Amino acid sequence: MSWREALLGDPLPWLLEPGDPSIRYWTLRDVLDRPADDAEVVRVHETIAGHAPVAALLSAQKKAGYWIKRDYYLPKHRGTFWTLSVLADMGLTAEHKQVARACEFMFTFQREDGAFCRRRRVAGQGIVWAESPGPCTHARIVRFLIQFGYGQDPRVRQGIDWLLDAQREHGMWDCGRPERPGCLRATFDVLRVAALDAEAAAHPAVALGAEKLADLLMERGMTKYHVGIPWTVFQYPYFDYGLIPALDALARLSYTLDHSKVAAATDYLLSRQQPDGTWHLDEIPYRPPLELGQVGKPQKWITLDALRTLKVLVGEC
Repeated sequence: MSWREALLGDPLPWLLEPGDPSIRYWTLRDVLDRPADDAEVVRVHETIAGHAPVAALLSAQKKAGYWIKRDYYLPKHRGTFWTLSVLADMGLTAEHKQVARACEFMFTFQREDGAFCRRRRVAGQGIVWAESPGPCTHARIVRFLIQFGYGQDPRVRQGIDWLLDAQREHGMWDCGRPERPGCLRATFDVLRVAALDAEAAAHPAVALGAEKLADLLMERGMTKYHVGIPWTVFQYPYFDYGLIPALDALARLSYTLDHSKVAAATDYLLSRQQPDGTWHLDEIPYRPPLELGQVGKPQKWITLDALRTLKVLVGEC
């Protein structure tokens, strides 16, 4: 069976509608395999920055390159870090001057050891680095920088090295809570970086982390891994971990349906498909930078990512 034969209906005409150029662009590229220099692909890509919701978000950027506050993380879900995470998914690159400006702003928060870290005001010390960089936040910064085109920038390479060295002895990553058996969200974020970077993907730390993630697919009671959202909840944007991006990362790291947990998770993904070949959105993070669908309704990003994942896992006949 090919991935197309696994569909109950054909969502491609819906995904290719001209109203959302980002969805149309990625459907052409990742689902229909159009090359980057295809005339239609180039034309659609050039319209993304001018799409009204994206243009409004770009226009809200401050001259220094940030959104709302100089603390790149705050306000949660709307600050610079969150905004860039979404804009990277949209398909923008550093060829857009506002994206490049924002990325250079983010690089001002990179320490000499390669870690991206917030600064905080401490009485008597002024503005100082936070003591413990969070590997989940750091990984997401590295990921959107790769998406924007900085994958071979020495600063990003140093950031990847720091990330791989931060793995704990149990094979996962954690966010400053060594008493836990690891943080699933941080481990998931690291693997999503590796899925975009061949050098990182070949690192032994990634193989061990991927094994941990695969073995936890569809498991219950994940609070001990510093997460609360169930695998069965489809959320977008991916501000937490989630089944679809987890399967996508594992598939791109060479996991197949021969792995029992991957097969079971794929069966669940297929069970959530609607008769028309779409997938519904279950949850939206609180106040994301862009409104990207309605809960309980077919959602284009969830559907697109389900197709991307199935195409890698199931393949073509």
